[in-house]
Amino acid sequence: MKLILIPITLFLCLSLIHCGALNLENERVHTHKLSDEMHYHDTNGDNLFEHNVEYDHEAFLGKSEAEKFKSLTPEESKERLGKIVDKVDIDHDELINETELYEWLKNVSKNELFKDTEEKWKLFGENTTLDEYLETNFGALKYWSEEEKENRKDLYNSYLKMMERNKKRFKAADFDADGKLSRTEYSDFLHPEESKTMREIVIDETIEDLDSNGDGVVSLEEFILDLKKSVMEEEAEPEWIKVEIENFKLFRDKNKDGVLDREEVNEWILPSDYDHSLNEAKHLIFEADENKDGKLSKKEILDSYNLFVASQATAYGKAIYEKEDL
Repeated sequence: MKLILIPITLFLCLSLIHCGALNLENERVHTHKLSDEMHYHDTNGDNLFEHNVEYDHEAFLGKSEAEKFKSLTPEESKERLGKIVDKVDIDHDELINETELYEWLKNVSKNELFKDTEEKWKLFGENTTLDEYLETNFGALKYWSEEEKENRKDLYNSYLKMMERNKKRFKAADFDADGKLSRTEYSDFLHPEESKTMREIVIDETIEDLDSNGDGVVSLEEFILDLKKSVMEEEAEPEWIKVEIENFKLFRDKNKDGVLDREEVNEWILPSDYDHSLNEAKHLIFEADENKDGKLSKKEILDSYNLFVASQATAYGKAIYEKEDL
């Protein structure tokens, strides 16, 4: 029997079944992220958000390549970074402009997406049908006794919901309706946020996650309830939740009816006016551009090398910081 990876993440394991996935993440902007890291995080719980350069490292290099730099000395990191800068400099004028940096970041992101899909495609299998997929990943559910279903009701229901979600996503990705997924269709299944044909399924999944009363829209109360899932009961309400509530009222609820309809959810999770790669390019130039000419010389990049890449020094510093934080 083939092992088939489910594209949504929840670390709950069924006996006799592959650990599947259910999207319980709080961030639902489905645009392909440049990094799994948070760009800014509240390290001490004091509502003071600090810049996390590991986000920039993964955005600039890709996750696996960024990890390799952690084993290099600062000198080795700078040397290797210098060679990368030469590749980013498309017009060879010895300056990196915003367009060049943007194109580089887009390509890194695209390559990361391709590698992730290729890795999982090998396990998925070219001729896998929907029935085979469901049997491999959820077939063990039929062996659960009534007693076990009752005792582990929440877990069981989570897997039923996950199965239905993946079934809908599989069918939506099967563009030619032949009951199987091609390599391209599988990429849409795995990363629906990257496919124009999967936009409706992404909206459906988001509304399903938040719409507790089943009326097909997301109310402010449902929105707040979802935000608070990531906050411990004894914690004071973080400042970022207050900001998100204001954003709901001022920007996301465009017609001011107190709820987010499908069109408003679409604009929230798949915003047409936001580009992660472009914003990261602007951020890197702003941080490293010493002479403020809107471009980066190789010297400016190497002077700020910790912003672009890691090294043994930055990895060690992070380890010390985390140890002191305990």
